[in-house]
Amino acid sequence: MSIVCKNEDLATQDLLSFLKENDFKGLKLRLLLFWTRHPQTKFNLDCIAHVLDTTRHHLHGVLGELIDKGMIREQYCPSGIAHYSLNHEHAINEYILELSKLDWSIIKNLEGELESEAVPV
Repeated sequence: MSIVCKNEDLATQDLLSFLKENDFKGLKLRLLLFWTRHPQTKFNLDCIAHVLDTTRHHLHGVLGELIDKGMIREQYCPSGIAHYSLNHEHAINEYILELSKLDWSIIKNLEGELESEAVPV
């Protein structure tokens, strides 16, 4: 399966490579797509879990991976609650911008391609 788009260019191929290299599929990809809609915002774990319809436990593991890679920042407010945001100093912002430009049908094709590579043959 390959992504079909009118203007397939190097940016799209670079985006696909980035997603594959960093294993963005499933919840991890949904989290990335979540940030395409809110790139400048900080959210707490409960808010993100609610929007993505997942458990805090599953989300915490994925966020931990992205924090370790420097893609997501974890900051604590004075009350001790953690808030998560994109790390604007990381190259992930370039890919968030590219993802935000894609049509929904292309994103669905992209998800399918990433998932099909994860299935053992």
